[in-house]
Amino acid sequence: MDADFRHYLRGAQGEEPPIGVAEPRWAETEAQARRLTSATMAEAALRALKQEPQGKKRWDLLLLSGLLQGALGERAASLEALEIVGDKLAAAKDREGVRALLPRFLTPEPVSAAVRFLHHLAKTAPDDAERTEHLRAALDIRHNDPQLLMELSQILERTGEADEARDLRLEALDLWLKLDNTAAVQDELLRLVEEDLPREPARAAAIVLHYAGAAAWEESEPLLDLALPELERSGGGIGSWRDLDPIFARAPQSPAARKLLASLLRVSVAGEPDPDAIVSGSGIQNPAESIAAVRARLPKILSLPPGADVAHATWGLGKVTSNDGENVSLEFPGRAGHKMSLAMAARSLDRLPPDGLRVLSAHEPDRLRGLIEAHDPQIVVSALRDLGGTATLAQMKPRIEAVLPDGAWSSWWKGTKDRLEVEPRLDLSEAYRQIFKIASEEKRREVTLPELAPRAGEAGLALVRKFLREHPDQEERLAAHASRLTARWAEDSRIAPVIRAQALCYALSWKALTPEAARAVLDRLTAEGLSPGDLTLSQQQDSLLDLAEGAREEETFLWRAFESRLPRLRDRARARLRALLGSGLGKAIQERLQHAAEAPGLATRILEHYAANPADEGAPSPATLLLTTLRLLERDGAGAPGVPERLLELLEPEGALRRLLEQGTLDEETSESVERTVLHWRGSERRLQPVLEFLRGSGQTHVAEAHEARRSATAQTLLEGKSVEDLETRHTIMSRRTYERLEAEFKKLKLDLKTVIPAAIEKARQLGDLRENAEYEAAKQRQANAAARAQELMNVLDRTRLLETIEVDPSRVGVGTEVSLEPLDQPGAAPLTYWILGEGDHSLGPGILSYRAPIVRPLLGKSEGAQVTLEMPEGERAYRIASIRKRLPDEAA
Repeated sequence: MDADFRHYLRGAQGEEPPIGVAEPRWAETEAQARRLTSATMAEAALRALKQEPQGKKRWDLLLLSGLLQGALGERAASLEALEIVGDKLAAAKDREGVRALLPRFLTPEPVSAAVRFLHHLAKTAPDDAERTEHLRAALDIRHNDPQLLMELSQILERTGEADEARDLRLEALDLWLKLDNTAAVQDELLRLVEEDLPREPARAAAIVLHYAGAAAWEESEPLLDLALPELERSGGGIGSWRDLDPIFARAPQSPAARKLLASLLRVSVAGEPDPDAIVSGSGIQNPAESIAAVRARLPKILSLPPGADVAHATWGLGKVTSNDGENVSLEFPGRAGHKMSLAMAARSLDRLPPDGLRVLSAHEPDRLRGLIEAHDPQIVVSALRDLGGTATLAQMKPRIEAVLPDGAWSSWWKGTKDRLEVEPRLDLSEAYRQIFKIASEEKRREVTLPELAPRAGEAGLALVRKFLREHPDQEERLAAHASRLTARWAEDSRIAPVIRAQALCYALSWKALTPEAARAVLDRLTAEGLSPGDLTLSQQQDSLLDLAEGAREEETFLWRAFESRLPRLRDRARARLRALLGSGLGKAIQERLQHAAEAPGLATRILEHYAANPADEGAPSPATLLLTTLRLLERDGAGAPGVPERLLELLEPEGALRRLLEQGTLDEETSESVERTVLHWRGSERRLQPVLEFLRGSGQTHVAEAHEARRSATAQTLLEGKSVEDLETRHTIMSRRTYERLEAEFKKLKLDLKTVIPAAIEKARQLGDLRENAEYEAAKQRQANAAARAQELMNVLDRTRLLETIEVDPSRVGVGTEVSLEPLDQPGAAPLTYWILGEGDHSLGPGILSYRAPIVRPLLGKSEGAQVTLEMPEGERAYRIASIRKRLPDEAA
């Protein structure tokens, strides 16, 4: 180990120095870590630190270990050491030290220790705004921490945000009780009854009953006595037997306790058809009955309470008249007073909601018909009652169709669904997901905000968009609920740029990020390749364009907007570029055309615009437009999808560039450049053919003829076998029919890769966990196979030369000839006949061989009468070329 490090370790032999980021030893430790890391001595230093007796006690050695392990990518070990340092800083009340270490515990993934340090910063913060910020950050990591929730609630109450404060306080109380920590909630019980129970009866009552079921009767009895009047005023139906049973289990046999329990039971069963029969039948009012017996009997009575509607598979619909916990009395048509054991009744009867569709259809058919004709939402409410209170549209439809006239579903639903918006008994908070619910009593009209997971940005933003489409009036509530998450997603580099850009728009709109912070995020996204056209909503596109003003990457972002397929974005981008660049716009356009291959999409958009608008400010000359178009075509649009096709449209008879060039003549220098480009064409033959047609149609016939002559000479060289390497690598010869077949396959694959396959992937993605999703894996494999095949076809088509365009020499064996061979070792034997065509032409008829087939190689370029040796399955055999004739695919045999 070097002298500097030995000197540092000697400094650790004495007493441990005071801890703090302002201490000299802290700066010395950080400098030592940087030096050892840059000198690739970190691993050796860590081995030495493990030998130090104080290595796991002194903060300076722990800090050095943590920094070195972090530099080596050993995050878990690094955080283990730095956590001890952080605790020492917290104990020393060094907020700045804790703040300096905190980012290491937050990124790339937050760890539990970060919650502790955020909590420390919150407790020692100088003002409520900073306390709130740190507590919210801690809750983003640990959502269900009741202590954090309660502390944040207290701050919000001080700052006047009473509703959110109450919501967090009730959530904290509920969580403490779920953790069996009754002591933590005792100080809030009086407030819970006096303030919260009248405002949020169901939620507050659940907490009261939970506490009463967990605490000793001596503690819960006065609370229940205090809460009872408000519970009775709430209209009843609050709490279930599951909530009451633990309270009954702790109650004594005293008359006062039984009276209180009877009152609570009456509140709980107030929604049943005959609450009095349940209370009296339970035995709670009978002093001779033990409470244990009451507890055993009540669940049985509640399973089929008196007055309940029931259905029997044979007898139809009926009603329960009594239930003593052992036997049930029933009324069915023709079976009045029928008795049945409770066990038998539980097996053979289905309990029906009193306002469900089945009961309504059986007992009030005239009313049902009126509701159907009036498109009354009661039909939906009744269907949901039958289905347990929550159902998807697909689950509701068959229930409702059963009571509608045949074929009436579509028209009935169309006339009814808009009326659901004003039905107070329905909860449409998740109707955007086709989920309908019966509304709870205390929050009938409150829309349920979507549940958003901090680490699921893409799915979360999809829910945000769907929610806002269905509930645009709820944006303010959603902003309060989701704004901080959108800011987090916008800054998360692990999320795709376009998703982060969407999150950025929401965060900016909801003021979760300052304009400066948002602009910094946009600069990073622009550096990663984001274009405003990547977003689908025009409002978001405009928002990013506005945000880009003054950004470091503003010009780059505006050029990408110029490239957009949307005219509105292109117009805004050009106007902004004119304002930003002034007289330098023309030069900037020239530079982008000179480097067209680096951004072919942008270059093509520039060519299209200025070919159609040659008088615009900064417009390049027609010669520049033409030469750039040809050079991009020669490079097949630099591989950018769709660019070659758009460039060729410019050269068509009605194309903008062709019409512009027809207004004048090319100067001599431009004509020579065009001729050089065409005669030395290094690109795809299929891109060159339209260029030649353009030249013929625009008075440059001599260039096209010179190219044809040059190509014929090259082709002849190939066909005579004088350049086997070129025959294998430079060109692929095939017939027009084969070319068109492969081109059709290529176009279909491109279309599938844009439409069918992404749709299949998205459908499979919705099925659930991608790690065990066979449909998703199959769709992704199909995508990979299609992409590989499309690339293979593109490579083949780009090198293709059409057989029909080649001048075939009938005196020599080559592509487009039929050759007859006589065996020399068997005079008089039947000759062999081979029809030599292009690659992939074997499907055009029998006896066809590709010019690339090994058996054809020795024949290429030979004349009639020549002798050749061919490698046959049985071994080498000698043949004489008996005849050669020209034969193309469309010619008869």
